[in-house]
Amino acid sequence: MLTTLPKGMKDIEKEEMAIRSWIIEKIKKVLTTYGFQLVEPSTIENLETLEAQAGEDVKQQIYWFKDKGGKEIGLRFDLTVGITRMLATKLEIQEPIKIACISNMWRYDEPQFARLRIFWQWDAEIYGSKEPEADAEVIVLGIDLMEKFGVKDFEVRIGNRKLTEGILLSIGVEKKQMENVMRIIDKFRKLSIEELKDEFKKYLSEIQIERIMSLIKLSGNVNVLEKIKKILPQNEKAMEGFNELVEVAKVLKNFEKIEKCIFDLSIVRGLGYYTGTVFECYAKGNEDVGAIFAGGRFDNLSKLYGKDRPATGNAGGIERLLILLKRLKLLPKIEQPIKVFVASAGEKVREDVMQAVNLLRRTGISTDFDLKGRSLTRQLEYADSLDIPYVLIIGKKEVESGIVKLRDMKRRTEKEMTLEDLINFFSK
Repeated sequence: MLTTLPKGMKDIEKEEMAIRSWIIEKIKKVLTTYGFQLVEPSTIENLETLEAQAGEDVKQQIYWFKDKGGKEIGLRFDLTVGITRMLATKLEIQEPIKIACISNMWRYDEPQFARLRIFWQWDAEIYGSKEPEADAEVIVLGIDLMEKFGVKDFEVRIGNRKLTEGILLSIGVEKKQMENVMRIIDKFRKLSIEELKDEFKKYLSEIQIERIMSLIKLSGNVNVLEKIKKILPQNEKAMEGFNELVEVAKVLKNFEKIEKCIFDLSIVRGLGYYTGTVFECYAKGNEDVGAIFAGGRFDNLSKLYGKDRPATGNAGGIERLLILLKRLKLLPKIEQPIKVFVASAGEKVREDVMQAVNLLRRTGISTDFDLKGRSLTRQLEYADSLDIPYVLIIGKKEVESGIVKLRDMKRRTEKEMTLEDLINFFSK
């Protein structure tokens, strides 16, 4: 049917769009406060650009097709790849580079709660710094965002892929199976214990599975790092990852955000381009919504596009945040954007109505008027149905006297005033 949408797509109605705009403006304010500059990478990329180090799961989710020239192209599945590809050509740009974007993307996945095939994210990336301060910066940014929206009961779970990989190597997991095992660990909160074990059986022995299951349950506040240190295998990768976690924890403590953080060996992130510290944020009691924001370090991604540049970042879903804020009753009441409706009391004053509309709009007052030639009664009913707070009534008498009537639609009262007084009234 001509009126139906493809599976997993949705229209955004005006009420939801107003809420989304409010959310996006608050996010923009925090991003700019942290020194991030907004960009918009291309929505369409060459398929090989998207597939580079995306991981097998994501490759299956890419919306791709051949264009009229036979070239394989695809819709972006996240913002990080596009931003990284875009910056790879900026060889002389001053580092560190703090770049952000708020836009939409697509994944050909089975539609589910809080995730359709088209969805929106905010994304903040720092390029050119290997320091733990950069990793902590994007985590602190996410925490500040949650607090700015009034969310109080949440935690940021932090892990490190080097640390987890080093541990896996120490129990005999082969390098060629490492990414597969990591993707299963990433499903720790999505699958049951038995389902996880069944997944692991494709690549691991029973002994290895039991060892991994005991390790990925290890989590806690900053003090858990001491427990992790005691079981730390003496290989370079594990030691390096652990030391990175310790340094990030120090910076988070300096930023007075450590109390919101849990250190968790099960956090590895599913995308194959992550290389170091990784994290996910969950609202307590609302874990079914999924991670409200997530991210981590991806030092090798820029190299794929021709520029070896360390990087770390954070991203959050707009739809998930909207669901959470609605549940927590933290969404504002969005007022009708039209402040005044100019109604004509008769056909002969239509030109005068348009002049008044023009004057009000020039002064920045959101104004509308009748476009259907309705009677004054019908115009008032129309304005009332849209919750427009004020109606300016102009008739022959008002034109001749230069005095107009302003009706307060909530209080059902009227005032007479000049257009100059009217403009001053709305400018207060």
